Amino acid sequence: MNKDMHLLRAVEMAAIAAYKYIGSKDKDAVDLAAVQALQIMLNSAPIATKVVIGEGELDQAPMLYVGQKLGISDSKKINVFDLAVDPVEGTYPAAYNVAGSIACLAAAKPNTILPLPEMYMEKLFVNQDLANVIDLAKGLKWNIKQMQQKKSYRDLVAIVLDKPRNGAAINLLRKSGVIVRLIGDGDVLAAIDVVNHEADFVYGIGGAPEGVLMAALAISSCGNMHAKLLPYQDIWPNEPETKTRMTLEQQQLAKYQLHYQQYLTSSDLINDKEVRFIATGLTAGGSLKPIKYQHGVYKLNSFFSSHGIFRNMQVTYTIAQIKKLRPEIKTVIDNYQRDYHKQKETEITDMV
Repeated sequence: MNKDMHLLRAVEMAAIAAYKYIGSKDKDAVDLAAVQALQIMLNSAPIATKVVIGEGELDQAPMLYVGQKLGISDSKKINVFDLAVDPVEGTYPAAYNVAGSIACLAAAKPNTILPLPEMYMEKLFVNQDLANVIDLAKGLKWNIKQMQQKKSYRDLVAIVLDKPRNGAAINLLRKSGVIVRLIGDGDVLAAIDVVNHEADFVYGIGGAPEGVLMAALAISSCGNMHAKLLPYQDIWPNEPETKTRMTLEQQQLAKYQLHYQQYLTSSDLINDKEVRFIATGLTAGGSLKPIKYQHGVYKLNSFFSSHGIFRNMQVTYTIAQIKKLRPEIKTVIDNYQRDYHKQKETEITDMV
């Protein structure tokens, strides 16, 4: 099995593990299941990987922490990747069974992913149709006009996170004739919709780690993204933790020679034209469909992009069959499958 299939299967098993807790109203359970499954799968893969964007530092996360090394690395021919992982982008939508959650990762050559901390980022993401016309440094209004001219119509479709911090931008977009599709969570998922031509662009202030994943998607699908890091105090000026957060941000920016006034392109965030991006729907939405389960069969919708080629795939996992494939898959399924056998026993008892 090649390296891409190992990575793809790892993401799909993370989605299958998290599925058990969809609608549970427990965000931590959703995230933990996906994290554990992803770690099990990556640790068993014949690929040496290191987490660059993950669940946090070691003292914040015991698994998939920044700097953690995974995989089997005793072969000279081993494939080596740095990873940006988000086992569940959108834990709230998954926990409450509403649209907006996926499992995803990006895999790039060593030392090519910018290890951004947890902070806010202004992002403009476009697909290959508009890849050469954006320049975030010139402002949103200028970019709207450029995209409208390129497309030859005003009613572009934009996807924007429905957050107070994006209120002014939403008003400007609408006044400019742009159709605004608001989402509660999941700007990585929204970017997949843009690649699949469900919308023209994603704009707004969201998370910086998610921005790295979006950069991987942009590069791997021949799209583009421009971004700018924003201080925590610009979003939450009066919160008790603002001072502490600002100190941590400034330390991280100094470490990587970054500053708030700097505009970043996709290649600034990931300097690898061969980066891979993989996602599987949980509650999903838009062009990526949610995971389904019935009578021991999981049906998934996965997305894979690299080298300018992207694939939307319908995937079927039959529990009885996949448990025979590899021991790590059996471990994940045994830990996280729905109570299928108990369900069957109950049905038989009821019939009797």
